Amino acid sequence: MINANILPMTTPTIRDRNSGTDAIRRRALERLYERRAAVDELIESLEIYQRCHDSQRAVCISFSEMPKCS
Repeated sequence: MINANILPMTTPTIRDRNSGTDAIRRRALERLYERRAAVDELIESLEIYQRCHDSQRAVCISFSEMPKCS
């Protein structure tokens, strides 16, 4: 006797496969945007660090401008 409540196995439709592929691509794109944001933050931090250290450097003078003792 065959049970009528059992559904036959069906293969995924093209639409199902495309939506799965779309989800994978969407997640990959989200990861790329997250990485891009992290890189942008790193670059900004490095620029701030460089500006701070450039302003803290001592003023350089040449030896010819130094006073000489006789």
